[in-house]
Amino acid sequence: MAAKEKKDDIVNDETVTAEPPKRKRGRPRKTEADGTEAVAKPKKTTRRGKYAWPTLMDKLEDEETAVDYNIKSDFSEISAIRHKKFGIGFVLKVLDVNKIEVVFEENKKVLAQNWE
Repeated sequence: MAAKEKKDDIVNDETVTAEPPKRKRGRPRKTEADGTEAVAKPKKTTRRGKYAWPTLMDKLEDEETAVDYNIKSDFSEISAIRHKKFGIGFVLKVLDVNKIEVVFEENKKVLAQNWE
């Protein structure tokens, strides 16, 4: 039987070598200068920078100074707000007359203001 197995491996007096499967879609894989496949680099973590919620919370003297959020109010001059669902937040910037960007403990949100 060993002879049969050898016979199957030989085609026209040449040995058959298995080729790696070809990629069908997508971008070609990145390779190093020496031809080896490049190792994926770990993703960079995003920095929250100067708008990190814990840092802003430390600067807040008292939670009572945070103003209750109301869609009809103007928050352009107010730094800290209290939202019913998201909790304490800090106004990062006024995007428009009717929009503000606020950072909460979980994430940033765009909220409406001056709504009539």
